[in-house]
Amino acid sequence: MKTKACLYIVTALLVLASCLGDKQGFTLSGKFKGLDKGEFICFSDAPEWGTLDTVRIEGGRFSLTHALTDTIVLTLQYPNFMQTQVIAIPGREVSISGDANNMLAIEVGRDEQNKLLNSFRKSVAALKQGERADVAEQFIKDNPGSWAAIAVFQKYFLQAENPDYAKMAKLLDEMVKNAPKRKALLDMKAQMRPLLDARVGKSLPKFKATTLKGEVISNKNFKGKPLLITFWSTMASEFSFPLTSQRQLMQRLSKKVAQLNICLDVDTTACRRILRRDTIGGYNVCDLRSFDSPLVNAFGLARLPANILVDSIGKIRERDIPNDSLEATLRKYGIE
Repeated sequence: MKTKACLYIVTALLVLASCLGDKQGFTLSGKFKGLDKGEFICFSDAPEWGTLDTVRIEGGRFSLTHALTDTIVLTLQYPNFMQTQVIAIPGREVSISGDANNMLAIEVGRDEQNKLLNSFRKSVAALKQGERADVAEQFIKDNPGSWAAIAVFQKYFLQAENPDYAKMAKLLDEMVKNAPKRKALLDMKAQMRPLLDARVGKSLPKFKATTLKGEVISNKNFKGKPLLITFWSTMASEFSFPLTSQRQLMQRLSKKVAQLNICLDVDTTACRRILRRDTIGGYNVCDLRSFDSPLVNAFGLARLPANILVDSIGKIRERDIPNDSLEATLRKYGIE
């Protein structure tokens, strides 16, 4: 009987293992000095993390366990919007310790990758934002095969307010060269491809779209004339403000610069109303697919609202021009 019982247990464990696949439990735990109760959120760009978790702190302590199949970069965001990055490794526990009154000095884990990331955090803690980016670039060059380099790349380059896509491409290529089979890097490179292909200095990617008037347009429609592409939406007033506030300027320059306005609404009712109300000219597109639009992917949209200035030979000259700088920027390229 004992032999049969053992066989049943072994069989059950094998079935359970096959159901779990390669997933292992990753545990995040820790204690914050000076904080008895509270909470923070925990998320990752990695699809397998899947959820945005709220981690509760009781008696200064917290713990969270999540199944993982591969190492990922995890972000902890506190109520004051400060963030801490963690290298989450399947089957491991990472412990965090520190003072709630000095979140920059938090210590994460004792494994090699998190210790490396701790060291980087300490090296930039007293620096200004611009100086941090320079140190981040050098850190990635010095540690291109590390997960810590991926974390630093995400924070200081992918999330930068004004990304330097040429520099990002070089750093990403160096990381891939040193870890050619790392899925996180290959996924990142695939996601960034549209941004890199549509960066300043590149030719405008080929596209085709149907306007609200039913016209089929493509790159051919804009040969020999500068083009201003504007991404906008009625989802929030700040998403439509650049389009509506610049209408008089663009009407005045309509013979000198073509317009392609791409609305990311999921229906055309509000979009058409604003276009009529403010007499917005040019070609107007709303394909009802919002951020799933092929145009979002083709033009490497990173934020909303956004614009792209293309010269008369199809080269991208400027991206994400601030609203109050648009007239001066157009003038710089002889459009006045």
